Amino acid sequence: MGFAPVFKIAILLATYIFTEAPRYEPRAWLEGRDRFPEGAALTFVSSGSRRPVVPGFYATADANISFDGARVLFSGRRTRSTPWQIWELPLLRGAPRQITSGDTDCIRPFYLPEDRIVYTRVEATESFLETASLVDGKTKRLSFVPNRYLTDDVLRDGRILFEAGTAKRELYTVYPDGTGVEAVRCDHGPDRGNGRQLSSGDLIFDLGAGGLARFTSALAEQVADAPADTPNVAGPIAEVSLATWIVSERAASGYFGLYVWDTARKRLTPLDISANANSVDPVIVATRAAPTRFPSGLVPTRTTGNLLCLNAHVSRTPLPETPLHTVRVYTEDNRESPQLLGETAIEPDGSFFIEVPADKPIRMELLDAAGRIIRAQHDWFWMRPSEQRICVGCHAGPEHAPDNKVPGILLKTTTPVKMLEAK
Repeated sequence: MGFAPVFKIAILLATYIFTEAPRYEPRAWLEGRDRFPEGAALTFVSSGSRRPVVPGFYATADANISFDGARVLFSGRRTRSTPWQIWELPLLRGAPRQITSGDTDCIRPFYLPEDRIVYTRVEATESFLETASLVDGKTKRLSFVPNRYLTDDVLRDGRILFEAGTAKRELYTVYPDGTGVEAVRCDHGPDRGNGRQLSSGDLIFDLGAGGLARFTSALAEQVADAPADTPNVAGPIAEVSLATWIVSERAASGYFGLYVWDTARKRLTPLDISANANSVDPVIVATRAAPTRFPSGLVPTRTTGNLLCLNAHVSRTPLPETPLHTVRVYTEDNRESPQLLGETAIEPDGSFFIEVPADKPIRMELLDAAGRIIRAQHDWFWMRPSEQRICVGCHAGPEHAPDNKVPGILLKTTTPVKMLEAK
């Protein structure tokens, strides 16, 4: 599949790959539908020349370049009747090699260290994160809460950036063994998705209302990165340099085109625009540093995880002055109904220590002495087998550091309160 561009800038000092598609529905994954319902094709662009990356496939999309710049990972459908699977192809010459299999779609792959990849597997009622070995093809599931998930990037510190939601998207991170899942900002902010990390470490993402925004650090609030007169600019973006990105924008025709975004001047210049197709999801073809390797300490034979809260009074937004008295913990049953696992007292310093089942949805509520709910989690999280997790506080946010003292609960006992079976 190929679509001649209407116009494009003459020179861009970058080699890149992007996806061309007659129809592109970027939010279709939130409903379990295909983002490219009429097929798609990856196109390789270098020094003004263009060629299909994978001739002969019905559909190819979601390119990701290996750390040495020699291979491309992508999602593809050989025929219209086969599901999306993950494939790998040498960029110079060679045949595509299928990595995943099955009768469900596998999309949005990214390289991990140690010859592994991460991607999204889409099923009828949910999608989830999964990893696979490039050596033997063995897969491991990473997410354990029924929801819609979509992989976005692999960060330099080794964490996986992904988005989740059913209507409004939010950005999360998780380690490659499924531990440490958390929201990037923990603020229940606006619709956020299609995140990418820049060479500076900043995260760039698009907003449901249009335009781009960024997180500059754990402490910084969300800041705009596209002015109000370019509301149709969307991610994911490709960073050519600190001052130059390739972005997608939806034109008046309804089709997305590729533009060069001058980050200093806040100016768009047309790059690759088709009269009858969408041009989206650009990725630069170049070598890059591999993310930090994350050595997992999980013990597969264990079936629980331990959670230590240092001070539930610490919160991004102020809590009422009423002292916290009890923490109540829930899981979900197969009908997605909350089931109480148990409750325990909160120490005067705000600490508590609990043991919960692994690979199950978990959610907590904080109550006062009268049993009134003071703060409750909106979203579910999970713990992996033998995971030992410490949180600073309730919705504390990543900028908060713990006090340098032993929490009160550990002065009383080093045995967590067991909350392993639904009541």
